[in-house]
Amino acid sequence: MRNSTRGYYSLFLQKVEDADQTDVVMLLADVCINKGIPMIEVASMFGVTRATVYNWMTGRTVPHPRHRAAMPKIVSRLTKRK
Repeated sequence: MRNSTRGYYSLFLQKVEDADQTDVVMLLADVCINKGIPMIEVASMFGVTRATVYNWMTGRTVPHPRHRAAMPKIVSRLTKRK
């Protein structure tokens, strides 16, 4: 079942809400969900798989320090998109 939040499934949204994440990962998840940006597109920006981004956003794993360092710039770029 899909949630009305830009094509993201409600189960995923609940996992993101329940996850223990760093602020920058939560900001990345919020931007992607609210702007409807596919995880595969975000994964491409980081050079990782879609599953890796999913795991970051749901709190299953934490980003490597080099990915975490790149997040503010990527989040800023995604935030400016229409």
